[in-house]
Amino acid sequence: MGRIIVVDDETDLFPVFKIKFRKEIDHGELQFQFFTNGPEILSFMEKNPESDIKAVLVDLFLPGMSGIEVLKHLKSKYPKLKIFIFSASSQEEIKKEVLAAGADGFFPKPLNFHEIKKFL
Repeated sequence: MGRIIVVDDETDLFPVFKIKFRKEIDHGELQFQFFTNGPEILSFMEKNPESDIKAVLVDLFLPGMSGIEVLKHLKSKYPKLKIFIFSASSQEEIKKEVLAAGADGFFPKPLNFHEIKKFL
C-alpha cells in the first residue's frame, strides 16, 4: 500500500480525493493523509519515515509557508520523494518556477484526477 499525502488549506478538497480514489482505497492500494499547512507536514515527516509514502501533493499557496518552501524542505531531506504542486494559478511562469524548484510535476486547479492517477 502506498500513502499519498495532500497538503491544502482548503479542506473541502479532501473528501473529493477520497471519492475520486475510492476504488484504490477500497482495494488497499492507496491510503490518503491530509494536512492544512506546511509546518504540519514537515513535523509529520520528521516523526515518520518516508518508506510507505508514494507521493506528496502540495498546494502552491498555503498560509505561512508556500508550497515551494514545503517542496524545498522536503526535497532537501527526502530527495527521492515524489512531490507534486497544484494551484489555481496555471500561469506557465509559475509552472516553470515550481518545476525548477524540484517538483516532480504541476497540476492546475480544478484538479484533473485522471491525470493525477497517471503519476501515482
